[in-house]
Amino acid sequence: MSRFCGNKNTAPILQAAQQWQEVSLLNGQSLFGFGDIWNSHTLDELVTYFVDNLNYGEGNFVQKLETQLASARPESKILCAEIMWAMLLAPSNIKPSKKRENINHILAWAGVELPENQALLGDEPLSGIGSGGTAYNNLRWKELVYAIRLFKALFSLSPDERGKLLQNGQDFAQWLETIPDNGKRQFRHMLLYLLFPDGFERIFGQGDRKKVLKSFSGLDKQEINALKASEMDEALATIRAEQVESFNTEQLDWYVPPLKAMWQDTSKSKEGTEGHSIYDTLMTFLEQAHTESLRTQDYPRSHAGLTMRISFGAGNQAHVPWIGLLSAGQTPTKGIYPVYLYYRADSLLVLAKGVSATNPPLITWETDEESQTVEQYFQTTLHKSAIRYGESYIHQVYDLSEALDKDQIDADLDELIDEYLSIVGGLPIDVKEPEPSYQSDTQTASAAPMSVDSLMSDVFIGKQDIKDILALLHNKKNIVLQGPPGVGKSFVAKKLAYALMGEKAPQRVEMVQFHQSYAYEDFVQGYRPSDSGFELKNGLFHQFCSKAAKDPNNTYVFVIDEINRGNLSKIFGELMLLIEADKRGEEWQAPLTYSKDLGERFHVPENVHLIGLMNTADRSLAMVDYALRRRFAFVDLKPEFKSEGFTRFMQERGAEQAMIATITSRMNSLNDRIAKDSANLGPGFCIGHSFFCAASDSGLYDNAWYRQIVNFEIAPLIREYWFDDPGTAQSLIDELLA
Repeated sequence: MSRFCGNKNTAPILQAAQQWQEVSLLNGQSLFGFGDIWNSHTLDELVTYFVDNLNYGEGNFVQKLETQLASARPESKILCAEIMWAMLLAPSNIKPSKKRENINHILAWAGVELPENQALLGDEPLSGIGSGGTAYNNLRWKELVYAIRLFKALFSLSPDERGKLLQNGQDFAQWLETIPDNGKRQFRHMLLYLLFPDGFERIFGQGDRKKVLKSFSGLDKQEINALKASEMDEALATIRAEQVESFNTEQLDWYVPPLKAMWQDTSKSKEGTEGHSIYDTLMTFLEQAHTESLRTQDYPRSHAGLTMRISFGAGNQAHVPWIGLLSAGQTPTKGIYPVYLYYRADSLLVLAKGVSATNPPLITWETDEESQTVEQYFQTTLHKSAIRYGESYIHQVYDLSEALDKDQIDADLDELIDEYLSIVGGLPIDVKEPEPSYQSDTQTASAAPMSVDSLMSDVFIGKQDIKDILALLHNKKNIVLQGPPGVGKSFVAKKLAYALMGEKAPQRVEMVQFHQSYAYEDFVQGYRPSDSGFELKNGLFHQFCSKAAKDPNNTYVFVIDEINRGNLSKIFGELMLLIEADKRGEEWQAPLTYSKDLGERFHVPENVHLIGLMNTADRSLAMVDYALRRRFAFVDLKPEFKSEGFTRFMQERGAEQAMIATITSRMNSLNDRIAKDSANLGPGFCIGHSFFCAASDSGLYDNAWYRQIVNFEIAPLIREYWFDDPGTAQSLIDELLA
C-alpha cells in the first residue's frame, strides 16, 4: 500500500484530504464554511484575474497575487485561499505555521478570518507528507495556474461525471493529461497521492520519479523522458508490485529502507567524507562560517569521488562561503560543479549548479524554462540581488531557521551529483584521502622549501634583486611593491613571503585589499552589529597579529593589495607608529582607539612583515601618505619581456620561438613609447608580462591566442592611456596586431 510512509503518521493529512474531496470537490462547498464557492463561476473569476492576468513585475508571489485579485469578489479570494490550502497540504518542507500564515493572509483580502482552533489548519494536518523541493516554492505561481485550470476543467463537468472521475485514480490520472503543463507540475503528483494514496506514490519531484524508473525499469534516460506523467505512474506501480513480492510486505516506501538505498545509490564510493554522508561536513562548515577562522586544512579532500574545495575567504572573510565538488578538468574559475553557497546574511544555504564567473565554462548544465539562477531566486524571493554567484542555478534552497534533514540533504546532493557526472562524462576521479594532520594552528605543517633559487624558477626577477628585496623586507619589515599593470605584484608578493619564511606555509600568509570604504574598524578594531546590538570586534590585522604572537618562532607576512586606494591615516590609526621596524614588541604596546582603559594594549609582533602592493598606472589614486612612505621601503617591479625567465617560461608552455620573439619585440616597442611619453604617461604605465602568462584554453600559444590577448586585454588599456588621442591609440594597437 502506497500510503505507508515509514514512521510518519499520515492519517490526519489523508483524512483532511478526504474531507476536502467530499465537501468541496464533490459538493462544491467551502471547506472552511463560507458557502457555495467551488463552482465554475468563481473559478472563472480566478482565471480572469490571475491565470489570464499574470504579473511579471516587482514583488513576491503573495504581493503580486494580492494585486491581481484586488478587484475580485470575496468569494474568489476565499476560493483561492482554499486552493492554496490544498497545494500546501502535502509539502513537508514548509512549516505548518508558515502554511497558516499564507492561507490567512489570502483570507484577509476577503475580509474574513478563521478561528484559531480550526482543525484543518492544525499542526498535524499541515505537517506534510514529503518534500516539495525548492522548485515548488519558487514556482508557486505556476503551480497555482495549473491548479486553477485543473479545477476549472473539473467543475465544467456535470456532478455525476465529476463524482465518477473522483472514484477511480487511473481514470483521473488519464484525465489530468488534458490539463496544460500537466507533466511538469508537482501539484499533479501531490493531488493524486492525497486523493488516491493506495494507488499513487508520494514521489513529488520529477527528478526522483525518473531516478526510481532508471534504477528499476531498465529504460534509458531518453526513453524515460519520453513518458507521459500517467505512463510514469503505471511504471512506478509495476515496480512497486515487484518489490512487494520481492520483500513479501506492502510496508514499503521509496524514502525508507530498504527501497531508499536501491535508487539513491548510497553505496557508491565517497571516500573523504565520514559515513558516506556530506551532512557532518556541512554542519562543521556552517558552524565555522560564523567564526573568524578561514582554515580549511581539516576538511575532507573528496566526496563521492569528486575533489572537495572549501572557501571561507582569502584574507578577508567571504560574504558567501562555499563547498564545491569538482570533477577532473573543472575548476571554480573555469568549469561547472555542484556547490553549497552559504548566504550568511540571509540565513540561506543554497545547493546550486555552480557556474564559474571568472571564465566561461567549456561545458554547461542542462537547463530548461523551469531552471532558475541564484540571481533570479534572490530577485523574486528576497527582492534584491545575490551578493555573489548569481549565474549559478538553483537546485535546492534550505532555510536555516529550520533544522536540516540529514536524509534530505544527502538525497538532494546525490541527485545533483548524478546529473553532474552524466554531463561531465566518465567516472569520478580517484581521490586519495591524505593522512590526517594532528598539528595545531600554531604548529608549522610540513611545507615545501622555498629558497631563492626555487623562487627564481617562478618569477622573472634577477637573483641579486631578489636578495636585495628580501634583505629590505627582513630589516625594514615593511615594503611596497609598486609597478604598472601586469607585472605580477600579487604573485611576487606571495613568493617573497615564502622565500622569507624559507618554506611554503600559506597558513602564515594573509591578504587584504584596501578600497575607499575600508576603515580602521575593518583593519584594526571597531564596533559591529550583532544579534544583541553592537559588539567590539577585532579587525583582520589585529587577528593576524594575535595569531603571530602565539607563534613567535615563525615568520608571518600580511599582504595589502591596492594599498594606496584607502585612506591610510584613517585605516592604520595608531598602527602608523607600531608598524615601524624599531617599534615592534611588547615594550611598544599602546592602547587602541576602542580600548576600554589604558591597561588594554596592543603591539605588532616582531615576526610580522607587511607587503603592500601599488598600481602606478591608476590615475584615480592620490599620492601615498608621506608618513607611510617613511615606514615602508618601495620596490619597483617592471615588465620582464627581456628576461631569460620569461623566454624560458613561454618555451616550457609550448610557445614557438617566433611567437616569443613577436611578443618580446612588439611589447618592448610599445613600452618604450609609453615610457618616453613623460607628459602624460611614463615608466609607471608600461604594460607587464603577466598578460601572456595565463594558460591557454586550447593549449596552443599561436597567433589566434596572441591576438585575443591584444584585442581584449591590452587594446582597452591603450585606448584608456590615449583617451584624448584615439588615432595614436589605434595606430599602436595596429602595430601589435601587424
